[in-house]
Amino acid sequence: MTNGIDRVQRARLEAARLRPLFETVVTSEGCGYAKPDPRIIHAALDDLGVSPGEALYVGDDPAVDAQAAARAGVAFCWVDRGQGPARGRRPRRRVTHLLELEDLLARR
Repeated sequence: MTNGIDRVQRARLEAARLRPLFETVVTSEGCGYAKPDPRIIHAALDDLGVSPGEALYVGDDPAVDAQAAARAGVAFCWVDRGQGPARGRRPRRRVTHLLELEDLLARR
């Protein structure tokens, strides 16, 4: 799920050979809603057949992504790349590397 141009985001996933790893790709252009509007998250959840309570939204913007997750009723985990939160509070769930998600999900 990204606030981005559909063809650009899909091309990036293809170039990185990551596209086969995703069951769905939701872009703001494709669904008509941009974060922090919760409808972009609901579009992804609908595509996956998952309820908000079953999901964890992992994002790198502790303001916009966390706000979108909260509005959608989805738990949020911030990927902290060392810049610190630019605005607002530091999210409760935090990882510094995506590999840490495995442990976080096992504890959930």
